Amino acid sequence: MSPDSTEDAEGAASVGGRAAAWSDALRTALYPLLGLMEDPRITEIEANGFEDIWVKGAPWHGHRRTNVRWSSQEDFRLACIRAAEVIGRQVSEAVPLCNARLPGGERVNIAVPPACARISLTIRLFPAETLTFDKLEKFGSVNADVRTMLESLVLARKSILIAGGTGSGKTSLLNAISQVIPSHERIVTIEDARELQIQQPNWVAMETVEPYHEGGTRVTIGDLVKNALRQTPDRIVVGEVRGEEAFYLLRALSTGHGGGLGTIHANDGEDALHQVQLLAQMADVGGLTAATVASMVARAVDIVVYQGYFEEGNARRVSEILELEKPGVTVSRGGGIEYRYRRLVGWSEAEGRWMFAERPSESLVRTLERRRLEWPAESLQAPASNAGG
Repeated sequence: MSPDSTEDAEGAASVGGRAAAWSDALRTALYPLLGLMEDPRITEIEANGFEDIWVKGAPWHGHRRTNVRWSSQEDFRLACIRAAEVIGRQVSEAVPLCNARLPGGERVNIAVPPACARISLTIRLFPAETLTFDKLEKFGSVNADVRTMLESLVLARKSILIAGGTGSGKTSLLNAISQVIPSHERIVTIEDARELQIQQPNWVAMETVEPYHEGGTRVTIGDLVKNALRQTPDRIVVGEVRGEEAFYLLRALSTGHGGGLGTIHANDGEDALHQVQLLAQMADVGGLTAATVASMVARAVDIVVYQGYFEEGNARRVSEILELEKPGVTVSRGGGIEYRYRRLVGWSEAEGRWMFAERPSESLVRTLERRRLEWPAESLQAPASNAGG
């Protein structure tokens, strides 16, 4: 059902598509939403109550209200409780938050009082097909040169941090980048709720575990990162770095597990470095100072790719790629931290195109040559780096 539609949800229970993997019980619980599930434009379904349901997706700006509704607030409450039970979770006043994955791969979040003023149900939907670089190039998220750079950086086993705001397309870009990893490599992915769609055959998909039942053991992102080191990975991929697991990821990437990938919320490429530093400082490890962690960041991260969202045209595109210098950080006597990097490419809003700001480092050029990897000729002719933030 389109959000523009004035029809009701009659007959929606017979839909397949995105909800094809759902059980009859889950279909019954979320019956009013089944029509929305079939609209390929929709990426988010947001229920703020039984009659206040919104959607987000292309090609719209922002969020759109729909005419979809449950019959009453009590029906909506029971639907949320039943949906949680069907996927092996519970939601109640005692356990007011539920974050999980539905059988079709959709991410669901349920919040009930007292954690919120009224019941909230949010479902994030994903494309039926994994986005590829071919598709991202067609959408204008990258061009041929930016694509070549990203592909070569992955094949050169550079550790890459993908940054961006909410809804900027970080996970889609990560999925596309991950497809460049050679098929003979072993990949371990680590997520709160599984979103990544790895195509390589030797893939271990790890997820966090919340102890919803008495005697259950909580498994955090940090636990999974530490465990991944014992699974002989060629690549460690963290779906989203959002807490103290950043410390363990930095340790892994700087101690012989290069070529890793991860996403993080940030305002720009440089901010991503400061964000991962702040998160790593949350780790319960003695003796950590800002300077120590900043040094870890500079050793562990090779490349930052910033994915931007542009309201004009509802566009999502790679807006900058940074290469960290080695050593990649300076600390002033007063404790100020400055990351040192080369801005390899950036999107110029004024000119409406990607521009090469600085040449890659000699070390990166030698790696590309040694591995016979492609690189845009225009980038090699860019000015020398000022190695500054």
